[in-house]
Amino acid sequence: MIQTPANAGIPSKEEETHSDGRRLRAARNRDAVVSAVLEIIYEQDGGPIPGAAQVAERAGVSERTVFRHFADLDSLFLAAATRQRPRLVVYLAPRPDMKELDKRIATIVRLRSKMYEEIGAVRRVAMRLVARHDSVNRVISEANQAGRKQLADVFEPELKKAGRDKALVLDKLDLVTSWSTWETLRTQQGCSPDRARKIMTDLTTLILVQYQGRKSGR
Repeated sequence: MIQTPANAGIPSKEEETHSDGRRLRAARNRDAVVSAVLEIIYEQDGGPIPGAAQVAERAGVSERTVFRHFADLDSLFLAAATRQRPRLVVYLAPRPDMKELDKRIATIVRLRSKMYEEIGAVRRVAMRLVARHDSVNRVISEANQAGRKQLADVFEPELKKAGRDKALVLDKLDLVTSWSTWETLRTQQGCSPDRARKIMTDLTTLILVQYQGRKSGR
């Protein structure tokens, strides 16, 4: 009868160390690839998605390593876009609750403008991928919903006074404080950040100011 050693099939300490080192290197390489694509996208201000060779060179890995971690460049970009989520939380989580409407408007416009300026390059690339990738569309949709919820919470007093028009007013607020509005002001109309903020502030004020002194539900 053949005797099987008691520790058969159990990896040695040397094997475990080697395996741990391999996983650590793989994680470092993956992180480097994602960081590289983000760096290039920001440098190009949302230009075309960089090629695998360009990403690999920036990350200090081979092209084969890039595709070992990601099925294609779109998958790589999705990972890069997902990494931006914590940045969005910084701007979409606050709920300024000052009594004065103008102060709440100023705070929201400041938060939105800073967020849009920071994520602009990645958002431009994302918008080109939405049509063919449900996962990218889902990330953008979640961000849009979070932004709408922020508006509903911050301007709840005015929205209550809008009565039956509450949903319509919220739609207007959502539009004038949206990424698409900011992008139009900045890239198509050539507005500076300060001018774009003023326009967004004026439009938001125009929508809400009529409800300041109105009783709820009228």
